[in-house]
Amino acid sequence: MKRFLFIIAFLGIVTLSVSAYSATLNFNGLERNFYEENPVPAIVIEEEIEVEEDAAWTYRFLIPTSVAIAVLVIIGNVIQYFRQVTRKRYKVIEK
Repeated sequence: MKRFLFIIAFLGIVTLSVSAYSATLNFNGLERNFYEENPVPAIVIEEEIEVEEDAAWTYRFLIPTSVAIAVLVIIGNVIQYFRQVTRKRYKVIEK
């Protein structure tokens, strides 16, 4: 029984190795790839195309506008501080 299983296993291995080897051979005996006419890559790698996106309108218009408004508010606060607080600290003495 063991001898029978060994013979079947041996014949199976020989058959598989011969069929694998014959898949690479042409009838003329020249080595040839199975998919030579229509090559199929093992792993398909898709290249990502980098597209430069235009800046959104919020980035192009709202941010510079809000920065300009913030600068005007700061300048206005400085002017109001000097007009109201500093003016009350000092008095002009008339002769």
